[in-house]
Order: sequence, then structure tokens, then C-alpha cells
Amino acid sequence: MSNNVLIITGMHRSGTSLLTQWLYRCGLHMGDQFLGAGIGNAQGHYEDVDFYNYHQRVLSEHDLNKDGLVTTQLQSLSEAQQQSLRLLIQEKAASQVQWGWKDPRTCLFLPFYREILPDARYLVISRDYRSVVSSLIQRLYAESVHKYERKGWLSRLIWQYFKQPYRKEKLLRKYSEHNLKVWISYNEAILQHLQQLPSSTYLVVDHSFLTNCNQQVFEHLSAEWKFQLKYCDFKALYKESLISERLDITSYIKDPSLLQKASDIQCKLQALAL
Repeated sequence: MSNNVLIITGMHRSGTSLLTQWLYRCGLHMGDQFLGAGIGNAQGHYEDVDFYNYHQRVLSEHDLNKDGLVTTQLQSLSEAQQQSLRLLIQEKAASQVQWGWKDPRTCLFLPFYREILPDARYLVISRDYRSVVSSLIQRLYAESVHKYERKGWLSRLIWQYFKQPYRKEKLLRKYSEHNLKVWISYNEAILQHLQQLPSSTYLVVDHSFLTNCNQQVFEHLSAEWKFQLKYCDFKALYKESLISERLDITSYIKDPSLLQKASDIQCKLQALAL
């Protein structure tokens, strides 16, 4: 296709929303309608609802959790699913010369996008596994707080004295290892995807360095990939207060080989980053 297409690629809780918001402010069309703000994303998700709905529907049709926090990669799409995706992309391409989208679930569909959009550019954001897993736990905890704040006084009292003190511990025990496996699955998919691409078609940035290297990212998109953008101050959008406290997840990982595997993947991504 003759369009200039940018696909934001990254695991959940890796900063894809902030990155997409920034590019949207710089003038890149990232969707006609965005998923709104929510718990853990007070400034908005900046997810194109068309891709969001497509990904959720296909995951459900494959008996996978539509939230995308899965460890199974999609092996194939049905003819109907492929046709639906092609039509969606054609509609986007017909209305914009330069455009893109963001949805972490995109990581589960990368081989299909690589086939349908062979000339697309990929902006990959990587965040270390400890922070991501911790952030996912913190979001679950925030959802619990929100739920009990809306209940009656007795339920709030029970929550405050009997449930709240133990909720993070319970969530850490229940979800830490699963979420680490999800992080591994997503980032393995990203690495496998990048291995199939010319190095000129992707750019990897580390979440922790984005506040300092965003000017380089902007210049790369403008000079190398020819996106017509107007620089927006990234630091004006970045709110450090929204970054949740990092929890210690290590002791909740029963299989220590997972920690080593995640560390190896992280090193490989960091080697590719700016």
C-alpha cells in the first residue's frame, strides 16, 4: 500500500498509551475513535476501537481471553477473520495517507499484519518485566479499591479492616507467575517478528529512556520514515505521579527459569533499543 503506516507494538502496561497519545499530539492519525480512560489509564488508552474490537472478537472466537493476557499465540485466522481484517485496513488506508494504531493485543497478530501490511513501520516500546508484572497487579488492586468504594458502609468496613491489608499479597500469589508468562510470550513474539523484518522498518525504545530519547524517536519518524509531524513536548504529557510503585514479584515466581528467560529476552530487546 502507498500509505505510511505505523504500528505501535508493546506488551500491556509498557507505555503504549502514553507513546500513542504523544504521536497523536504530534499529528499522526491514530484512530477515529479511542477507547476511553479507565482504571490504570487516567489519561486514556488511545486505542483505536476498531482494532480493539477486532482483536477482542477474534480472541474470543479462538476461545482465548479477550483481554489479551494470554500465553498462547494465534496460529491462524479463518478466511472470514482474514477478510474482516483486510477490510478494516482498507477502510483506514482509504481515509488517511499516514496513520497508525495501538493495541497491545496487536502482538498476538503480528504475523498476519506482516503479511497484509508488508511496508508498515513498527515502533516497539519495551518495559522491564518486573515493572510490567507489578503494574498489572497494581491495576487489579486499584480495581478492587474502586469496587469497594462504591459499596455500602458495611462492605467498605469489611474491606478496610479484613480484606484490603491482604489483597495485594493475594493478587501477587495468584497472578505474578501467569503475568510473567504473558510478558514472555508477548516479547518473544515481538523478537520473532523483528527477526523477519529489515532493520530499517522498526525502532525499539526502552520505556525508562523515552523521556530523554523522544526527540530521537521524532526525528527518526520524520527523517527516516517520512511521517509529516509537528513536535509536541513529550514531557508535557508524561506524569511521573501516574507510574505505580513497583512491587517485588520475584518471590512469587515458583519457576525460577521463567525469571532467567524473561531476563534474556529483556537483554535482547535492550540490545536493539535506542
